[in-house]
Amino acid sequence: MNVVRGPCSHTMCVLRLVGPFRAPLNGELRHRVRALVRNGKRTIVLDLARVPRIDAAGVGQLVRAYNLTVERNGVLQIVHATAWVREILQRVGLFDLLSGGWGPDERAARTFLARRAQIL
Repeated sequence: MNVVRGPCSHTMCVLRLVGPFRAPLNGELRHRVRALVRNGKRTIVLDLARVPRIDAAGVGQLVRAYNLTVERNGVLQIVHATAWVREILQRVGLFDLLSGGWGPDERAARTFLARRAQIL
């Protein structure tokens, strides 16, 4: 699995995950999220459109990334989850937590992503 940095603003950044999100994992997602929140990004969006599969190790990495973000008063959001990933996250009770909860920043975040998608 690879993590590709997508568009960013001064407080928000998109990370695109590419490939199967399963063991063995190298912790790249955790390191990227940690670096972003240390640099002031408070909203981290994980684009899962190119993640065909996920296992328990991948779910664990998502939980760690979520916890890192929340510890710094941030928000971690997943978007574009494939059917398989959505099903697994729903089965373990995490899909709603990771895909919802934008709070008052929801409109701004979605607008930001839509505009950046048009540019790219």
